[in-house]
Amino acid sequence: MTPCNLISQALRENKAKLPVLPYQPVEAICAVTGVTAPCLKRKDVLGKSFTNANLLNAPQSDYVSLDVYYSWFYGYRMSAEKKRDKRPERMSSWFCSEDEFEELDRQGVREKVFIESMPNMWCGYATTSYKKHGSLLARVNTGKQRFWLFEERQVNCSNMGQVREWCNVLNVALRAGIGRSVMESLECPPFIIRNVGLKTWMEFQAWARNKYQTALYAFLCYLLPSQKELKDEIATY
Repeated sequence: MTPCNLISQALRENKAKLPVLPYQPVEAICAVTGVTAPCLKRKDVLGKSFTNANLLNAPQSDYVSLDVYYSWFYGYRMSAEKKRDKRPERMSSWFCSEDEFEELDRQGVREKVFIESMPNMWCGYATTSYKKHGSLLARVNTGKQRFWLFEERQVNCSNMGQVREWCNVLNVALRAGIGRSVMESLECPPFIIRNVGLKTWMEFQAWARNKYQTALYAFLCYLLPSQKELKDEIATY
């Protein structure tokens, strides 16, 4: 089971409006998944602008499966003004299980990451660039696995104790006045150090020094509340 298979299955389960087939498919090896399945011609799915041939499982094949076509072109329509509607698999963050395909914003990703019990089979993708096919690199999770794809990095969230511990430290630092960009680079301007206090900054820097270049750290920084969310928190007190 690949992410494309899972997305296609979820769309069918929910009776989503699938893209219309341009012609009858044929049985062939899918260039994307490497599996024999009903396929369309590769040139009609990947197109000339496709630049991730290195990620294909069967790059020699001239065909692409219907599951890939459905998952990649779901949501694609041409308006009267010739403007394309966005396709969520490539142009949003998302979560997919065997019976659900859901577009997510940052808050939605955060909520999914911290759900206590996950489905038997699922995959998730978080992006800020909205340019890549997340299904090419996302990992289908089973059992106790919790891997998310963040941009092009695999993030192992299987140890939820560690995830919650790191997230708590980052949230405390954020509310102390250490911003997201400072956390990501560990380069702190003097005026911020003055505002948060040298002791607070030094303790955070010491904790983050062997973590800030990891995929998990970067992902948890992305999940931190926005400035608007922080202001809304204050407004409720």
